[in-house]
Amino acid sequence: MKYLILGANGLIGQQFVGLCKERGIDYVGTRYSREVNHLKKANFLEPESLTAALDEVSPRVVLNCVNLAGGVNFCEENPELARKLHVDATKVLVDWCVQKDAVFAFFSTDYVFDGKNPPYKEDDETGPLNLYGQLKLESEHYIQQEMERYVITRTTNVYGWDPETPTPNFLMYLYQTLLEGKTFKTPSFLFGNPTYAEDLAKAVLELIDKKTYGLYHIVGNGYINRYDWAIKFCEMAGLDKEKIIEVKDPPGNMVPRPLLSNLNTEKVRAILETKLYDVDEGLRLLIEEMKKDHA
Repeated sequence: MKYLILGANGLIGQQFVGLCKERGIDYVGTRYSREVNHLKKANFLEPESLTAALDEVSPRVVLNCVNLAGGVNFCEENPELARKLHVDATKVLVDWCVQKDAVFAFFSTDYVFDGKNPPYKEDDETGPLNLYGQLKLESEHYIQQEMERYVITRTTNVYGWDPETPTPNFLMYLYQTLLEGKTFKTPSFLFGNPTYAEDLAKAVLELIDKKTYGLYHIVGNGYINRYDWAIKFCEMAGLDKEKIIEVKDPPGNMVPRPLLSNLNTEKVRAILETKLYDVDEGLRLLIEEMKKDHA
């Protein structure tokens, strides 16, 4: 069974590449801007480019790991581009998968909720506060309307060791900032579930293997604010936590988002053998990878 990993040079995509290699799964990965020798180029903003890649590879499973650099703010500032990538490209992929009877895996977000009544189960009422959440939710609905064999994953605060990326995850950004001797401002008003990237990829592959399709919340087993998370990382990694500056209140110009983001994982835990690590366990794994890279 061949897998197509779209966005294989991103943080989540890299985890799928590693797991496919480890398990002997036949796969093809794509990239866009950052050139990697073994990856095919595919442009998510050009439907014909996507369709060409799909037709050439003819996968039985399509993993969509592509996201826009800049996240929530970029989407608000570039709504047409954001819609093309998050919704229009998703529809191209879904339509192809339906036609070819392929499985589709899609990564959504905790931002489909407003953060007022956590923790959230999969069937709780949604209410996105920003365009990013709205577009992800629209894509979720299209997938659910058109397909039967899909895995939609809502997740948040995904992190892992990825030192070469031009778009670092929260902890990589913190690490790089401290290495440069700079201070790092981070909010204590923003809560979430830190999710180790490898756990996330393993969980999605297990759901696909077991053919337990549907919508799932997949996040780490922990709930913490960004400031405390950053302090804990520094303490465990031996970094200077004194350079971390706590931001206690949301700035007036911040794009609205759920401040208390806590996803309930009872549904997926009843199925998975894959362990979803808590904050300390995930940080230990990250620091082990960091030390290996510097050995």
